[in-house]
Amino acid sequence: VVSTQSTGVSFEFALNANPQDPNCAGIQGVIQAYQTALQNVALSGPTNCAPIIRTATRYADACATTPTGGQGYLILLILTDGQFTDLNQCVQAIQQASTSPISIIIVGVGNADFSSMEYLDGDRNSGHRGRDIVQFVPFNKYAHCTTSDKNETPTLLARELLAELPGQVEKYFQSKKMAPIGKKLH
Repeated sequence: VVSTQSTGVSFEFALNANPQDPNCAGIQGVIQAYQTALQNVALSGPTNCAPIIRTATRYADACATTPTGGQGYLILLILTDGQFTDLNQCVQAIQQASTSPISIIIVGVGNADFSSMEYLDGDRNSGHRGRDIVQFVPFNKYAHCTTSDKNETPTLLARELLAELPGQVEKYFQSKKMAPIGKKLH
């Protein structure tokens, strides 16, 4: 649950504090939105993420094809310090989202037991859910990395976060029998 100073309690909100246009332009836009949220949001439990997955899926479906003929694809980034309390609803929302142009990256922050989050990551469980669209990464695995080069740690984290994304995007477009712009369908 998120308690905002102006609106009360919400399970979903625009990180940039602009519900009319919740988009962030590039990495700098995400960082700026996060800094804004830190000023205006107090985090608390329970952690229900099915509503935001459903909202993001509707948004992804709406921007699947742009007015200029481009192809839209949405990446939902969820940072969590604990397990989702609505796990069954999340599984259903992910299953429904698997036919949409969306990938979900979940980052577990802190020392919580994230075993149920591994279940959401479709690497081992996607057979009954459709296309694997979830990548879960425990941040602490990389925050306390023992690599000899500390500058390599962010690279390792980014590599793990984005590892499945190209395949997820490709499988989506293949399922729709669409070639990404500039490519031919195999």
